[in-house]
Amino acid sequence: MKSLKSLFISGQITLAVGSVAVAIWLTIVGNPYGLALLLPALPLLIFLARLFLFPPARTSTNLPWVFWPTLVGAVVVVVLFAGGKACWLMSSLAVLNLLGVYLYIRWYSRYQQRPLTAEIGKVLPPVSFSDLNGNLVTPESFAGHPVILMFYRGNWCPLCMAQIREIAEQYQSLQEKGVRVALVSPQSHTQSAALAKQFSVQFDFLRDDNNQSARTLGIIDEGGTPAGLEVLGYDSDTVMPRGLGDDSDTVMPTVLILDREGRLVYQHLTDNYRVRPEPSLFMAVLKEKGLI
Repeated sequence: MKSLKSLFISGQITLAVGSVAVAIWLTIVGNPYGLALLLPALPLLIFLARLFLFPPARTSTNLPWVFWPTLVGAVVVVVLFAGGKACWLMSSLAVLNLLGVYLYIRWYSRYQQRPLTAEIGKVLPPVSFSDLNGNLVTPESFAGHPVILMFYRGNWCPLCMAQIREIAEQYQSLQEKGVRVALVSPQSHTQSAALAKQFSVQFDFLRDDNNQSARTLGIIDEGGTPAGLEVLGYDSDTVMPRGLGDDSDTVMPTVLILDREGRLVYQHLTDNYRVRPEPSLFMAVLKEKGLI
């Protein structure tokens, strides 16, 4: 069963698209103010379209250019349709779009707590992954090399793909300095293999089977995978054993840097999945810790 968080973004998109359809219908039947409903419906749709068409690695925290136009649009709709025949329908749709945008910015995008069981200066708790060939990989597998361990949500996340693209551009410099980069997600090996082919870099593309290591580290995002991704061609072969959550669970975007002995020397625990660190920060940490 999908969680409320998993269903939220799909529901909000459906609401916004439905509002656009109602606006067009009212205009067709002769309501001179029908298109006003586009004002609170379009900002979020435009923002999400931009994420997928021109994906950035990060956004502003509060998305003012999405929230304020939606708020103004909702007020305009309520004022224009006050007392009219379409008052309740239009006002309800406008207010629901505004509420949805507010929840997206203040609730859906944010992590209330970012506990991490690992401690700076110590090795990670027992965690393991599998590579594209199904071989077992542990932090000990990287002994002798500094490691950037990046947990990302999956190929379906445009922000994750943009962040990976950024660090891929630093690949040559990192390789020359002996730094390993391991990209970890709960998605299938098929999806990760497609990602590896896309970037053509010698990163370690790893799978966290059933999110077990994410749970061990305390970075699980329950219900963080939006419902309906199957329609967009994203398919997961994950089958969750009973008691380990459901297939809508994913990982909170997290970056850990380990030294040559596998000790944790740096952690980036964003409290908002839309806000990611820049690769220059990783390079600065590696230099500061004497790892490059």
